[in-house]
Amino acid sequence: VNHMIFRMMAAHDTSTITTSAGLVALAANPEWQERAREQSLALDELSIDALDQLTVLDLVIKEALRLTAPVPSMVRKTVKDTELLGHYVPADTFVSVSPWFSHYMPEMWTNPETFDPERFADPRNEDKSHRYAWVPFGGGAHKCIGMTFGQLEVKTILHRLLRKYRLELPNPHYTTEWDYGGMPVPKDGMHIVLRPLR
Repeated sequence: VNHMIFRMMAAHDTSTITTSAGLVALAANPEWQERAREQSLALDELSIDALDQLTVLDLVIKEALRLTAPVPSMVRKTVKDTELLGHYVPADTFVSVSPWFSHYMPEMWTNPETFDPERFADPRNEDKSHRYAWVPFGGGAHKCIGMTFGQLEVKTILHRLLRKYRLELPNPHYTTEWDYGGMPVPKDGMHIVLRPLR
């Protein structure tokens, strides 16, 4: 029961954070917004198969997850004595894994501070440069069980918004600042302007 309650709450927060990060990324990058909108407007009906056709949104969502990982730190426990980068770590030691750190490592990502969804497309595939280069959902046996559902949920929301609205920043110099006290939350509530397309 506790696991189910945790999963429901965590899924709510992570989907909300990812949707927010995707919205601000699309508003700040109108060329990507137009590319995504073109695919969304081409869909006549919405289904899981139809969502698979929204490949531009896939790239945008992955990049939003890289730049603003919904879970900035994950605690794990070592199962045996091990050595990590020359440091001895005994069994039963709690360690923290930080997607926020690895998602910005220049050894794995070209210009890691820059919004660049193409990094996830062929032939670059920077997310495959290392098994744990891109880990917004964790990795290994404890990878998020709701990962696929969450991505479909976020993609559906963004798809619906793109079909009806142009997303804009409130001013050309606006940037979202995230509070990382727990899960990332926009400090100012994240202001996005929705202008009807028609």
